[in-house]
Amino acid sequence: MSKLDINDLVDNKTGRQSRLIFHEQQVYEQEQEQIFGRCWLFLAHESQITKPGDYFRTFMGEDEVLVVRQKDQSIKAFLNTCTHRGNRICKADNGNARRFVCNYHGWSFGPDGSLTGVPLEEDAYHNQLDKSKFGLKQVAQVSSYKGMVFGTFDPEAPSLEDYLGEMKWYLDVWLDAMPEGTELIGSAQKVEYPVNWKLPVENVCGDGYHLGWAHAGVMTVASSMNIDSLSVGNTDIDSSTAMSVTGMNGHSVLSTLDGYAGYAFYPEPQLAVDYLDANRDTVSSRLGELRGNKFWGSQINLTVFPNVQMLPGLNWFRVYHPKGPGKMEMWTWAMVDKEMSDELKQMILDNVCRTFGAAGMFDNDDGDNLIACTTQNRGWQTRHQDIYTNMAMGKERSDPDMPGIISDGLIGEQNQRFFYRRWQEMMTAESWDQVPDYNSLEEARATEKD
Repeated sequence: MSKLDINDLVDNKTGRQSRLIFHEQQVYEQEQEQIFGRCWLFLAHESQITKPGDYFRTFMGEDEVLVVRQKDQSIKAFLNTCTHRGNRICKADNGNARRFVCNYHGWSFGPDGSLTGVPLEEDAYHNQLDKSKFGLKQVAQVSSYKGMVFGTFDPEAPSLEDYLGEMKWYLDVWLDAMPEGTELIGSAQKVEYPVNWKLPVENVCGDGYHLGWAHAGVMTVASSMNIDSLSVGNTDIDSSTAMSVTGMNGHSVLSTLDGYAGYAFYPEPQLAVDYLDANRDTVSSRLGELRGNKFWGSQINLTVFPNVQMLPGLNWFRVYHPKGPGKMEMWTWAMVDKEMSDELKQMILDNVCRTFGAAGMFDNDDGDNLIACTTQNRGWQTRHQDIYTNMAMGKERSDPDMPGIISDGLIGEQNQRFFYRRWQEMMTAESWDQVPDYNSLEEARATEKD
């Protein structure tokens, strides 16, 4: 098969996309190298690894890694594969360990990744094995932002702070609203879907269009509040806005601006409403009036490129792990403020399971649609047809009070366009120096490809 020209697969000026980006193995392999091999990827929340020796097993792309708290309280991450014959060294999802022992030949590694023990080292290796050369492969950079631990395989990648860029202003609406920060609660709900990993990201990052159709039944029966901004078919721009945050990567925000809609899909939301009312002044003093009164408590969809999403209010936190062009694994937690009462935390955990858990009402709708969007591309003729995200093109604007490029209203496709624009930029850039950096509407337009 001839080499695919990535620039031919996405046209940012028309919103056209080739379906090949969801089907071709060649595209998928390039994603593993260019995107998952270079971007900052979520590894764990600090609340999951609090003590030295605590570890969490996860993925960076298809590479399995161990995230380990060190004696000095720093965090390191390693490929979860023995440097002898390649076996997985840790099978548990999480725990605490003084060493990791491969159950194939017994090689053992310390929490710092060093090779500490080799059976029959004297008899079989004649004491000629240089153990310093056979430690676990370390993830090049690991860093945290207000409890969220990220890693990148690329030693030349920008710092995590620079990578997040203007998105930090929005992330802080959840991560820094209360003095004690956040934590993940409950176990990860892991579901494997026959879906290309990009489709659920674009669905959540900016697709308010599908709410009144795909979720019409659920929204009718599940809403416990009269929230106009979340009513079926709403296109009102006064109480909502869609934001694409164009710092150094394709992060995005979709949000109502009413201060309460995040809790509209709880059977009995009064406990959450009381929490919002009791703490709104605190949040406003920490983050300012706009974020404290308009954003905090609203329905907010936060996306950190390429594969992390979180919804304050509904309070779920999610990572999409690619497993091939037509398969991905979706991990979902409940995320809460540490200062919430145990009763409120339990209510949130129960509602995450009810709405976006493995059998959640909303996820069943989305799963059915996204599976079809993936499997339809198996047809030879179908996969060569184009699809579009061209809603409200040219309606973007800047806002003096909010970072990023703004589109008004919950219904639009700006965020999806910027997601695929960054996807294209990462797929074609040979180094980070070639990845465009734009922080305003004018800069974004100046870097558009002809």
